[in-house]
Amino acid sequence: MVTRRQLIATATGIGSVGLLGYLFSRDDGREDTPLPDDSDGPAMPTQTEGREAFADREDVVDVRDFGAVGDGETDDSAAITAAVRAAESGQTVFLPATADSYLLSFDGTGKETGIRLGTESDLSGITVLGERAEAGAQTLQVDPGSYDADTSNWALKLEATRAFEGLRFRNLTIDGGRPPGDGAAALDGEESVTGVLLRRGDAGGGHDIAFENCVVRNCSATALRFEESGVTCRNVTARRAGRHGFNPVAGDTAVDPGFVGESISAVDNGGTGIDHRRGTARLENVYTENNRSGNKWKHHVRRLEVRNHHSVRDRNRGWRSNHTGTDDVPDTQHVVLRNVLVEQPQISGIRVSGDNTEIACDFDNVEVRQTEVHNSRAGVVFSRNAHTGEKREGRIVVVGTDNGGGIYVGSDAVMNVGTFDHFQNDEGPFIAESGVLNFDKIENVDPGRNIFGTPGASSVGAFSRSLS
Repeated sequence: MVTRRQLIATATGIGSVGLLGYLFSRDDGREDTPLPDDSDGPAMPTQTEGREAFADREDVVDVRDFGAVGDGETDDSAAITAAVRAAESGQTVFLPATADSYLLSFDGTGKETGIRLGTESDLSGITVLGERAEAGAQTLQVDPGSYDADTSNWALKLEATRAFEGLRFRNLTIDGGRPPGDGAAALDGEESVTGVLLRRGDAGGGHDIAFENCVVRNCSATALRFEESGVTCRNVTARRAGRHGFNPVAGDTAVDPGFVGESISAVDNGGTGIDHRRGTARLENVYTENNRSGNKWKHHVRRLEVRNHHSVRDRNRGWRSNHTGTDDVPDTQHVVLRNVLVEQPQISGIRVSGDNTEIACDFDNVEVRQTEVHNSRAGVVFSRNAHTGEKREGRIVVVGTDNGGGIYVGSDAVMNVGTFDHFQNDEGPFIAESGVLNFDKIENVDPGRNIFGTPGASSVGAFSRSLS
């Protein structure tokens, strides 16, 4: 049995201040919860410090001391789990970069977890750190074929038996081993491995958990699912999941916003790129592409803020409300869509439809291009108990809608906008049947692509910029 080196805990802690430039506006007049800042946080290697010097520091726990190999053949699940559980507040669990992966191998009995945390020890103030901020440098690889594909399994599972305070995961790639050619899980594909799960538990939310510079890919189920509030994803990419990329499902209100996504990317997922189902979420600097079901929010959601989002070929809508029930429905949903570009969606660009709840929408600087429009009326659809603010402000651009108009306003919805630019929309600039569209200025012109400066594929997501 490997003997752990003597480690002396340092009480460095984790800071939770820093605004990353600005605070989001709120309807209730309060300031939003700031994103975590680790400037006074746990051990991080310096530019001149070598790997072994860093690993020998008193505030570092090296997974190799617990038997982890990273050769792509040895099952490292237990070793990595033991290292994290042994760490104390203020310490960093270190995964050196390896040529091969750290293998997470299951025994095929079903409902298994590669790395299961939260039940045996308090993980507050701990950082799990890969050596290099590079794609694949420290890959946790689920052993393909080792799990029971007929049951649920998890690569990393956090059991919320208590609140996690200052828990960080950095510079990691989690690969779920999804079989080649596997269809989307919602369309009879395999649905057995979730990449990261925060499981709802006795804590009741209120966590401080961050994933930073991480890729979660090739999971046959969902890449990242968070069932309680208090999670931040900063510079995170979800790619090729059989279901959803990001799935915040926090029904509690212990932290508002319950989920923060800052510089995130969701690409080639078999469900939605972002499926916001409950609670509140704040997203800034987002890129999504070729997600089978686009991006959506459900009727349980109280608040969603999306700023600087670029959607490309999302095969449904760039964003849509999905109101399919009446349980736990708030009287009013607050939705912010600001600086959003949706290109080449299949059904329509954006659909805001309240149905069983009122949607108060801040709809500002939105651009929709080359919409095929199937089973819809326009590039932008605004209906059923939805309304913007009373002021005519902001700008909407709709260009190249096939089989529909630029904007459809129906079912007593009210949309107020400052400037509306439209160009080459098959059924004209707008269709206002039982709804109202008010604008100060309307022009038949194409002002040019991406006039609001939304991010490109390489400018957000994992490893797109350095973290402090």
